Amino acid sequence: MKKLLIGIDVGSTTTKITVLDAGTETLLYSDYRRHHADQLASVLFAIREAAERFPDCDARIILTGSGAKPVAEAAGTPYIQEVVTNSIALKKTYETVGTAIELGGQDAKIIFCDILPPLS
Repeated sequence: MKKLLIGIDVGSTTTKITVLDAGTETLLYSDYRRHHADQLASVLFAIREAAERFPDCDARIILTGSGAKPVAEAAGTPYIQEVVTNSIALKKTYETVGTAIELGGQDAKIIFCDILPPLS
């Protein structure tokens, strides 16, 4: 059975989903759409879309983003704060990153990567 990692980012205006092969971390699917203030419905839609595209798979779903925490709590799904997820992705993808700036729909964040602990 194929193992998948599914990340869903629920922001202030949009919901983004990525589906990765758990073994290779290859991107298999992604989608980006406005949620029109119905964050729960947008997450359910994203999960249904992924389930239809990847039937009979073992998937691990993790939510992030400014609107994801209440959805994750209601669904019993893991939630990781978005600055943490961005930090992990930056450290994994780039050998040397000093600073990263993320401009979101609700706020802006700055991450000083040179002071982050190494990934284990």
